[in-house]
Amino acid sequence: MKLTFYGGAGEIGGNKILLEDKDAKIYLDFGQSFNFGEDFFHEYLAPRTVNGLEVQFELGLVPKVPKLYRKGMLKFSDLKYQRPDVDAVIISHSHSDHTGHLGFLDESIPVYMGHGTKKLMDTYQELYGSLCKYGEHIMQTFKSGDKIKIKHLEITPIHVEHSIPGAYGFIIKTSKGNMIYTGDFRLNGPKKEYTEEFIEKAIKAKPFLMLCEGTRMNYDTEKNLGEKEVNEKVNSVIKNSKGTVFASFAMSNVDRFNSIYKAAVANNRILVVDTRLAYIMTQMKDKVAYPDPLTDPNIRVYYRLAKTCEFKDMDYTPKERVYHKKMITYKEIKKNPKKYVMFTGFYKLMELIYLQPKNADFIYSMSEHFLEGDDNEDMRVVLENWLKHFDITFHKAHCSGHASKSEILDVVKRVNPKMLIPIHTQNAKGFEGICKDVKVVERGDEVELK
Repeated sequence: MKLTFYGGAGEIGGNKILLEDKDAKIYLDFGQSFNFGEDFFHEYLAPRTVNGLEVQFELGLVPKVPKLYRKGMLKFSDLKYQRPDVDAVIISHSHSDHTGHLGFLDESIPVYMGHGTKKLMDTYQELYGSLCKYGEHIMQTFKSGDKIKIKHLEITPIHVEHSIPGAYGFIIKTSKGNMIYTGDFRLNGPKKEYTEEFIEKAIKAKPFLMLCEGTRMNYDTEKNLGEKEVNEKVNSVIKNSKGTVFASFAMSNVDRFNSIYKAAVANNRILVVDTRLAYIMTQMKDKVAYPDPLTDPNIRVYYRLAKTCEFKDMDYTPKERVYHKKMITYKEIKKNPKKYVMFTGFYKLMELIYLQPKNADFIYSMSEHFLEGDDNEDMRVVLENWLKHFDITFHKAHCSGHASKSEILDVVKRVNPKMLIPIHTQNAKGFEGICKDVKVVERGDEVELK
């Protein structure tokens, strides 16, 4: 049995972990690193997509592995196309650092993912086209507790709580015994019982090996806000604001949507979403308890200026036109700014020119990977300049999708694996001493398990 860490080792995200056991070969996730290409690419200095993976192979950004990629990815490579020898890719959840490179793979390789993850990824692919292209793979969906048989391997997905719906950890029965792959998880949100169920089943599995995420092993506990604290802060900001409240959060973060929505309703305000978030809400309402943007009186759908500048049907796509009866524009919000809470984000800041907000507040609730750290300094300065120009008060109200350092170490102690391999972390050494055998790995490392 062998594990090869093509990504997710010595870094946060980018999980690409190959498990080989006897004649079975599966990948645990196939994602894109958060810092993918930043050492070589800048603005227009970027690889041509029509040329396949020639640049990525040359720079070591994607593993140069035979019998893995589709023909179009090998146009200018010395790798010749061969039928794939990989039995499956198992996806833990839909974040790009776990799915972002699926589009490179040969489409005959089966991909397994949760039923909610499949729906969410299909929706994003419809909305963003080539930016979220996952390929035409044979998609197999699962739910918590299912048994997935791939040759002699038996894989049991168990739901966990994360900052996106449809997240799973896995118990994998191998020739050496049970191993645990945590995916990404947290323990401080409204569905924390999902993660507790996963932990209990992991304990019962008595694993010889655990691959455990450690995103927040570098962070102080003071950053460990729970959903309750975030909800209280969001409600306080909206209650005390004397103008429009702008809220920046990931469209796939259902918990944050719900906290903003409930706080808006509690304070007699209307939540304004854009047409894309409205579409996601409509598509996901059978998987997630979203309100219906077409019928809910507490929701309006924002239409930006386009083409004719007169908000005509011809200005918008068929997916956008569906929400026309719930349309709201900058004109209405500008007239009564205290009536609205508006979903926004970095790339929507231009709307402030039309809204001309006064006494406004901005709630920032995004992943710790955005606008934090040196890599995002330019974006942070731009955001600060916009807020300063319009004298908008900034508030941070974020609850991480990942467990805190103390929670992670407690989980490992409870599961008590014979061997631990930290993944999805920049502080693997922080795990040392937590169990008998902690193996620190870097990208490209192979670990043989005899």
